[in-house]
Amino acid sequence: MKVMIFIGLIVFAVALATIIQQRFLQKISVNYIALVIGIAIALVPQTNILIENFNSEVFLGLIVAPLLFFEGQRTRLYSILRSWRAIVGLTVVMIIIATIVAGLGVHAFRLSLPLSFILAAVSTPTDATATESVIHGLKLPKKISFYLKDESLFNDASGIILLNMAVEWYIHKQLHVVEAIVDFLYSAGGGILLGILIAAILVFLRQASFRSKYHLASDVRMPIEVLFLLTPFIIYFIAEEIHVSGIIAVVAAGLLHNVESERSRLTNASIFYSSHQFSQLIIDILNGVVFLLLGIIIVRSMREDVFNQQTIEAILIGIILYVANLAVRLLYCRFSPSIKGKVSSKGALIFSLGGIHGAVTFALAYTLSEMSVNIADFHLILVSEIVLILLSLIVPTIAFRFILEKDKPDLDQRKEVNRVRKAMVHYALKQMNQIYLPKKIRKQLEFDLRTQMNQTSIKDFIKEVKYTVKQKELTDDQKEFRAEVYRYAFRQERNYLGKIVQQEQEYRHGFLVLYREILIAEVIFLGDEE
Repeated sequence: MKVMIFIGLIVFAVALATIIQQRFLQKISVNYIALVIGIAIALVPQTNILIENFNSEVFLGLIVAPLLFFEGQRTRLYSILRSWRAIVGLTVVMIIIATIVAGLGVHAFRLSLPLSFILAAVSTPTDATATESVIHGLKLPKKISFYLKDESLFNDASGIILLNMAVEWYIHKQLHVVEAIVDFLYSAGGGILLGILIAAILVFLRQASFRSKYHLASDVRMPIEVLFLLTPFIIYFIAEEIHVSGIIAVVAAGLLHNVESERSRLTNASIFYSSHQFSQLIIDILNGVVFLLLGIIIVRSMREDVFNQQTIEAILIGIILYVANLAVRLLYCRFSPSIKGKVSSKGALIFSLGGIHGAVTFALAYTLSEMSVNIADFHLILVSEIVLILLSLIVPTIAFRFILEKDKPDLDQRKEVNRVRKAMVHYALKQMNQIYLPKKIRKQLEFDLRTQMNQTSIKDFIKEVKYTVKQKELTDDQKEFRAEVYRYAFRQERNYLGKIVQQEQEYRHGFLVLYREILIAEVIFLGDEE
């Protein structure tokens, strides 16, 4: 029961963050609102007690893995193969350089080299989810967005291998570079092969089901969709069980699934659409959960902290880690042979600031509590990484407001889309007034079309409910006639949008959202019984 309450509270809090953002704080990213709610939950004893203790393995497997899988599914494999040299440079070479620079910088605080490199290794992974927060309402250059996204997909494995090497050095007082290289090749290469292999098997099974004589049966859809949604969890935990990178495995699987989705959208369109919609819902929830838990963990980590000399050192170390990573990212982007010439000086600055740290950094820091790291050092690591994460969020949030171009504000776009929505519905109503309709059907149609504009009150809804309850069931012919009337009205709306979208390209995305809503409404009326 406690676990159910915990899950329910977390999901409700994420939904609440979305409602607050949409209603009151549209200029602020929903992830920041989720972070504040997480802090509030942790500060209130009655709600804090309902939240389970943080477990890094569960967090990586149940939250980070599916996020990276679905993110990989949005990425074309062609783009990855075409830019593989740049990606290897960003996720291996740059990570190693950043670890060395940050480690030596931290070592200046008279910390041992092993502990310094543990701190540096934990600070290397970046978070694509967090990047979305700091660019809210701004335009990120496409090339930089591509590099940041691909870096965050693949650099977690490098950070984990470097961390394991540093921990071995910390515990056994010996540095095994050759073994670390072998471990990296096995972990990363094995993760890629395992992810592709399992994904290929699952894709084959799914495609075989699509092409069977039962592929249109409604009871076939459920196991196919469930198998798809379980894919990242299956792959991640199998990979971790055989000690290869589960993160790399789910990313590789996601890339392969992208290829499948590009060539099988119409094999069974209903399954493709419902899977896409459900996976998008999962992504939105998990994105919010990441920041919510981040807020909770920050409070819990700092609650028993005594502000002493060690805390001051931890804060300074966090600043050094951030500055070191920032400098390495900037210089690497400017002078790396694989990127040099493709990115301007401004682009390099944007890339360096865009390396946001978040969920994976916290998860890696917490894995140290399960290793032979003493309590004082673990506390130092945790506070330092908290400072790093907060700086990586706060600095670009402020700096990007002066560097990046403003995107068309969501509020302005919503106003314009709502204006077009009203005009679209009025156009459809005008066209419907030119044909004969029975009074009952016309009344229903006008009410339903006005709901598209949000122009019906609760009183109107209750009145319609009372009217509907008193009406007897329509005959099949009457249902088909009503469906045809509604489909005709939706066609009029689509025709209007087709005309207006050519005139206002600036709001094309919003118009496409309207167009999709109409198509969904039309599908609903293809058959009430189905």
